[in-house]
Amino acid sequence: MGKILNSLVISATSATQAALEDIMQNNIEGYTPRFTTVGFENLVTPQPEPDLVFINNVPPQPIETLEYITGLFAGHTQVLLDDDHDEDNRRAFMKAGVDEVMSIAELQSPVGRHLLEKLLALKDLADAEALIEQSEERFRGIIEHAHDMIILLDADGTVLYTSPAFGRQMGYDAWEVLGQTIFDFVHDSDRYIMRQNFNRLLAEPNAAGMSLEFQMKNKAGVWRNLEAIGSNLLSNVTVQAVVFNFRDVTEQKQAEGELEKYRRHLEELIEKRTREAEAANQRADTVLAASPDTLIAIDSKGCISFMSQHYFLRYPKSAPRLHGLHILDAFDLMADEVHLSKDDQRYIQMREWWKNPQGTREFRLASGMWVRLQARRMASTGEIVVSTTDISEYKRQQALLAAQSAELASALEKEKDVVEQQRTFISMVSHEFRTPLTIIDGNAQIILSRGATLPREMLERRAVTIRSAVERLIRLIETLLSAHMIESGKLTVEIEDCNLAQVIEEACTDQQDISPSHQIKLSMRDLPPVMRLDGKVIRQMMANLLSNAVKYSPQSPVVEVMAFAEADSVVIEVTDYGVGIPEDEQPRIFGKYFRASTSGGIPGSGLGLSLVKQFVELHNGSISLRSKVGVGTALTVTLPLAGVVEAQGLRQDAETAPQGEQGIQ
Repeated sequence: MGKILNSLVISATSATQAALEDIMQNNIEGYTPRFTTVGFENLVTPQPEPDLVFINNVPPQPIETLEYITGLFAGHTQVLLDDDHDEDNRRAFMKAGVDEVMSIAELQSPVGRHLLEKLLALKDLADAEALIEQSEERFRGIIEHAHDMIILLDADGTVLYTSPAFGRQMGYDAWEVLGQTIFDFVHDSDRYIMRQNFNRLLAEPNAAGMSLEFQMKNKAGVWRNLEAIGSNLLSNVTVQAVVFNFRDVTEQKQAEGELEKYRRHLEELIEKRTREAEAANQRADTVLAASPDTLIAIDSKGCISFMSQHYFLRYPKSAPRLHGLHILDAFDLMADEVHLSKDDQRYIQMREWWKNPQGTREFRLASGMWVRLQARRMASTGEIVVSTTDISEYKRQQALLAAQSAELASALEKEKDVVEQQRTFISMVSHEFRTPLTIIDGNAQIILSRGATLPREMLERRAVTIRSAVERLIRLIETLLSAHMIESGKLTVEIEDCNLAQVIEEACTDQQDISPSHQIKLSMRDLPPVMRLDGKVIRQMMANLLSNAVKYSPQSPVVEVMAFAEADSVVIEVTDYGVGIPEDEQPRIFGKYFRASTSGGIPGSGLGLSLVKQFVELHNGSISLRSKVGVGTALTVTLPLAGVVEAQGLRQDAETAPQGEQGIQ
């Protein structure tokens, strides 16, 4: 079947209709004729519009009627069917606007058939020219509305053409740039390297995708940072120029500079990341191929009328089928190719935007890529041009900056907490030193001033008070020294044969002497006679545990200490019935400087349990906590029995150590 040829016959008789059908079907090759008939009295333009209009001048019509008909079908090939061979009438008919005047008999002759073929050829030529003009108009519209700046240069770098985007963004009128070399507008520091790259591009005919970065002065005298992609199309018959696509990245460069400044100011985190130029498309026969964006044009009916080559790279399966499809049908094909489910919110949101594309929107694709869609309507054709830009790197930098800012804020908040804890610690330590020193000084002054007259019993009581204050100072100093040694990594344990039961008992006895208002109940069973331990460290650990138990149970005088062997471990448990620790604070109780909210008014450094945990871990042991506010606290230390030794001399000493339950008064 050939091309459809729609013919309109006005005022056709049955004989005329039959003759025309015979002529068109049997004598005109390459066409399939279709006929529509109307009378002079009901003239309308049929759909589809006719390719040929036959006017049967029977009965003969006045010239005015013929002029009306030819005006109604202006732009269509019109043939007047008339058997009158009067030359004056023929000239009048031709002047009225018809293309040819012939009789049916003449049409049936070889001359008539040749004339019809000529008319059809002229019609096809006019149609082709209209399509070419429409394509050129679309191309101009895309160039005029593209965001990227386009410049065409000759082999010397002389500017041959600038796109409207160049004028909008750089401020120059075309006449101010045309005839000048591009190098006249480039910064001195970039001019040499740009000339080198330009010459490299000239040396490679049809080369495309060369990336450049340089500074160009706009009309206001401000230097702008530009990224450019160059293509050598001098050998392209249509273009005959070196094509550069420019993008103004000044704000981006400034943002990167501010980001780097921010990183240096905060002594942190993000190294400056330079942006790599996107690889340009390798098409060499069109200027649009040099643009990194994908472009698509949609006609007034919502159908795709143009696609850039990038669509064929991004959607290799569906792209060949998209031209001419309605944009929503095309969108469904592309979504199916990238496995984007119709239930996915991204599918729903993007499809809603494509129903009436306007303005700018950003979307995240199923692959994780971020794209910016920007729609512009061309007033000349009514088409909508949509550009798609990959902004994944920009979004990644945004997210990275936000995450690192949050991380920095968190670090600063933690640092504030540490500073506050240290401030509180210094205040408490100052108080801890001041109190025993005041006690020592007060009692010493009393002894010095009235010692000769004081009874012996009162002198001894004063001496015990001084000794207790000294012990308190010694314990505080040992705590601070241990904390410093742990902090600096200098604290080590000296493992030796040790009688654990004796160490525990001595620690309990010392605490009982310091705290006569409390009763320390000690219970030991099945302890090995000798273990490999650092006795001094274990004793300080016990001193810290006992001191805490006494300190935080001011209203409950009993502190219980249990020590026993269990499986392959030794367990030491210190229990008080004091203020207790809130459950939500228990995970932080072994942290440096931390003090529970229930410890208000009770002096302390916040280092005791932190040191205990370090001491235990130095012996490969573990420590756990059970506590309830208002009920009390139990701290359990578990030490491995791997340190048990068979030392006869020490075993004999250990056998004399107390085993079982006793009270230390």
